[in-house]
Amino acid sequence: MFLYFPPANATEIFPDDGTYKQVIVSNFDACNALCKSDEKCRGARAEQPDTTKPVIYCRLNNGFGNTPLFPSTPPEPLDINLALADLNAYRATKGLTPVVLDEKLSLASKTHAQDLAKHGVISHTGTDGSGHGERVQRQGYAFSIAAENVATGQKDWERVFKGWQNSPGHNKNLLLPNVTDFGIALVYNPKTTYQTYWAMIVAAPFKAPTHPTH
Repeated sequence: MFLYFPPANATEIFPDDGTYKQVIVSNFDACNALCKSDEKCRGARAEQPDTTKPVIYCRLNNGFGNTPLFPSTPPEPLDINLALADLNAYRATKGLTPVVLDEKLSLASKTHAQDLAKHGVISHTGTDGSGHGERVQRQGYAFSIAAENVATGQKDWERVFKGWQNSPGHNKNLLLPNVTDFGIALVYNPKTTYQTYWAMIVAAPFKAPTHPTH
């Protein structure tokens, strides 16, 4: 997000609006680029006090403070049934079988999303060092195949689903041919930079081989 404000007192700092850094730049695009390159930045405020000089004060903002310049907005509630329907419709376009909602996989997804939200990070590895396979097993789901997608920042299912489709690795997980089950979770923590934390798992249960009788 990028805002331009008319010339003002460029030496004034707004400690309660979420501004955490001020940098002098030569153009507005540079201010926007600085924000995009800083994971803490939710938006930038740029001011040019003297239009005859190419000196612009760029204020990077994290959206926090008593009067945040870029306030937090809660995400749309996750409709799990809609997510399941959309995923199955997408799989059907590729000739793949549908998946069903599994509570254990949703719990594993929620556990990881809560962990990410608590620490304000994005990773497939939990802060306890766990991988998605271990987290699935902790919920009592014995799997033969399991894959996980995570995402941060999206405020609704449509955006995160489209983002996963546009990412080759994530899209591969959406379209795994041999999975049968699905779980998903969304956790919101407005006190962190990313705010929204998504995790989903597709899997198939482990089936012990049968031995022929004689």
